[in-house]
Amino acid sequence: MTTPLTLQLKRHVPADRARVWRAWTDPAELARWYWPASFETSCQVDLRVGGRFRIASAAADMAVSGEFAAVDAPDRLVHTWRWDGEDLETLVTVEFLAADDGGTDVVVTHERFTDPGQCADHAQGWNDCLARLIAHDFSAADR
Repeated sequence: MTTPLTLQLKRHVPADRARVWRAWTDPAELARWYWPASFETSCQVDLRVGGRFRIASAAADMAVSGEFAAVDAPDRLVHTWRWDGEDLETLVTVEFLAADDGGTDVVVTHERFTDPGQCADHAQGWNDCLARLIAHDFSAADR
């Protein structure tokens, strides 16, 4: 039996928790930063326990989806994670922690990997994703 692998990343985001939560959970806003702009990302989010999400890119021919296990605004999201065409289902927990400077420390914990290579690939993907979140324009009031 293989011991499940877990990755955890923490990044500081220069916006308050409510604003970062909205960027992460509003489908239109999520589509603007989650994957590179060239992916022409589309997102669907049914933000409730038992609700589902889907993040897709026709341009990159890929999509991921899952079901929310916890929705604790603006503190924590927990959801399953499965790439289209794959059997492996993993678990993602995203925590939004208030930072002393008024920003938000985002902690992503992705667990239940069975292959070190998949775990490493997802670590790189999350690093890229979180870099785009940090660079996201949080100033627009209508977003």
